[in-house]
Amino acid sequence: MFSNKLVARAMEYAAQAHRGDTRKGGEVPYIVHPFEVAMILKENAFEDKIVAAGLLHDLLEDTEVGIGELRDEFGEEILELVLSASEKLEGRDKRSWNKRKENTINYLEEDADFINKVIACADKLSNARSILRDLKTESGDFWQRFSAPKDKQKWYYESLVYSLRELDGLKMYTEFKSVVAEIFK
Repeated sequence: MFSNKLVARAMEYAAQAHRGDTRKGGEVPYIVHPFEVAMILKENAFEDKIVAAGLLHDLLEDTEVGIGELRDEFGEEILELVLSASEKLEGRDKRSWNKRKENTINYLEEDADFINKVIACADKLSNARSILRDLKTESGDFWQRFSAPKDKQKWYYESLVYSLRELDGLKMYTEFKSVVAEIFK
């Protein structure tokens, strides 16, 4: 499925950078998420540099990889795509969950271009799929694992659906709307 050298290199790089990390609230290796984001982008017929950016999208937020290192390894264009998919990095740890999510929604609504929205949609669809899978199999207070309660998560995901509405007609956006509706029905 991924024969392009750039995509293969991004897969290896992301796997090394996320080595040993797991998804929130479980034992699933973290790398499953960037791989799923890349698969969503590939299934929606985006070019390999977009797929590579999808693989690398969480490196700056969640690993020790820095901007300079990512630029040196993959170039300015992919760095810019990864930065567009990242929460504002400076002072991130000092901002509340609400503020970070408001910034994301405002960015997608007001400043993001089409490709930035595509990468964000693939990322959020992967997250929503994971939530829905876990919701169907876990008992107890599922929402405790998150940084914000269910009502805040509902607000965030429904706001994302609205802010990504320019993608209407793309398979991934249609699925994202459906999965979000299923989670919060």
